[in-house]
Amino acid sequence: MKKDMADEFKSSPFWGHIVELRKRVLRSLLWVFVLMGASFPFADKALAYLGRKAGVPLVFTAPTEAFWVTLKISLFMGTVLAYPFVLYEIWAFVSPGLFRREKRNFMVWVLGGTLFFMGGVSFSNFIALPAALHFLVGFGEREGLKAFMGVDRTVAFELRFLFVFGLIFELPLLMALSSARGWITPDKFRKGRRWALVGNAIAASVLSPTQDFLNMMIMFVPLVILYEAGILLSLWTYSRHRTVSPAVSPPTRVAS
Repeated sequence: MKKDMADEFKSSPFWGHIVELRKRVLRSLLWVFVLMGASFPFADKALAYLGRKAGVPLVFTAPTEAFWVTLKISLFMGTVLAYPFVLYEIWAFVSPGLFRREKRNFMVWVLGGTLFFMGGVSFSNFIALPAALHFLVGFGEREGLKAFMGVDRTVAFELRFLFVFGLIFELPLLMALSSARGWITPDKFRKGRRWALVGNAIAASVLSPTQDFLNMMIMFVPLVILYEAGILLSLWTYSRHRTVSPAVSPPTRVAS
């Protein structure tokens, strides 16, 4: 009896989705680790670059510290490089349930998600991270202290800054996608500004590598600007969706 129930469950559509999801997750992880390995020979150059950003010589206090930092940098580089491939695996998972026009549009979202993520990493690298490091290191030196910064914690701080900004720059795209799918209208985003400010403040305090006021503001201000940009982008996608929808014939699903 139990065996029959197990066989019936494994033959159900739900089990098929679970198997497909597992396959896509494993492929995403494979992309990350393959590109992590490809990035390893360049990790020393990335480490030197991040070390220069700190403005002071970095030190290691344990024999294995430098090696593990190099692995962390390789993992970060592999994750960034694998980001578009991970988005593609998400698209491949959901595409069987999409209409033909939706499939084409989703590939645009994949490209947009990649560009927004890279834009966030670039913004952090050239603007947010240098500002945070300059203030924090300079504050300690003005207090008469001499910087003695461990490579592990400093690089972890920098990598987290870069990655978090990559993620928060996806906010306008997620808002636009929600409006394009009809889940949340731009008007609701506008009316929810007050709550969005509270949510952005909480997100900035949680995501900031340190909970000092400056780092929180470095993340909070871009979140507010990104939310406003998201409203404009959602207005465009929502109006475009409402214009296109009545003009097209009832869509037919296509085989994946």
